[in-house]
Amino acid sequence: MKKKLALVMAFLTLLPVISGCSKINVDISKLNPFAPKKETVVQKTYKDTKTETEKTRREYAKEIDSMVNQMVEKINAGDWNSAITIGEDAYAIAEEQAAKAKTVKGAVYDEFGLDSAKEKLYEVLSDAYDYKNHLGSGLTDKEKERFVRTERAHFSINPAEPFKKLALAKVMIDTGNLTEGLKLTTELYNSPAKNKDITESYAWALYLSGKKREAYDIYKTFYIQSETLVQLYHSALVIEEFDKLLGLILYMGCEGAGNNLMVIEPNVKNLSAQTYISKVITDSQKAKDRLLAGGFRIDSQYNLEKVEQIIKSIVTLSEEQK
Repeated sequence: MKKKLALVMAFLTLLPVISGCSKINVDISKLNPFAPKKETVVQKTYKDTKTETEKTRREYAKEIDSMVNQMVEKINAGDWNSAITIGEDAYAIAEEQAAKAKTVKGAVYDEFGLDSAKEKLYEVLSDAYDYKNHLGSGLTDKEKERFVRTERAHFSINPAEPFKKLALAKVMIDTGNLTEGLKLTTELYNSPAKNKDITESYAWALYLSGKKREAYDIYKTFYIQSETLVQLYHSALVIEEFDKLLGLILYMGCEGAGNNLMVIEPNVKNLSAQTYISKVITDSQKAKDRLLAGGFRIDSQYNLEKVEQIIKSIVTLSEEQK
């Protein structure tokens, strides 16, 4: 009888431990290697942050894309001021999201198109500033800073890409930083990436930097390779200083090319582009009239044939890019 009582008492003593009701908090489930493991606080926080940030990337990409489309519509309507306003708002959004994205470990991919949306934003915002700089009232010092800032952001996406480096060089030249603009175009001109666009931009930077003879030495053979109206017009401006007859012929070529470009896509639906082309035509006409008033004459059809092929080439290339 005493033996049975002792066993009962021993069992009652161990019962609180087995049932987990003692002061020692034992979780029996931990002893089961097959039981599902709970997330740690660190794991849960990272998971929640990652999900939230990915959703934000998707939403911000769509929002920026929508704003870029609005900017394009404003530019096509000739309202580059409104395009700049929208673009600056979009730029602020892009920078805010870029800062948030850094909280995600390894978030260097573009799963939801945010990086692509930002790149399009930089390109279109730069276009808006470019139109205002050449066609509007010009840029204020603050706008020039933002113009350069935007193109630097575009360049930083891939500094090894020649196109982005050239775009940055052109902005530097247009905003008056000829030292850096010439430096960048010189590097490109002496690189394997050298092409017609780079060659003309380098020559133009030389001209604006006061190295007019060096610029002329390039333009006197380059002009016949002109692929855009701007390239042909720059050629005329530089060549006129050393060869007024050829300069006169090239100004007439600018008129012809401009008149053709005004009536083809995509220029027909882009009021900003039409305004730019119209300005080049008007400036070329004024230069032509000035030279004709000075006694220079065109030797009939022979001299005009020099630019006919250039005009055709410029128009054809423009049509292919639409």
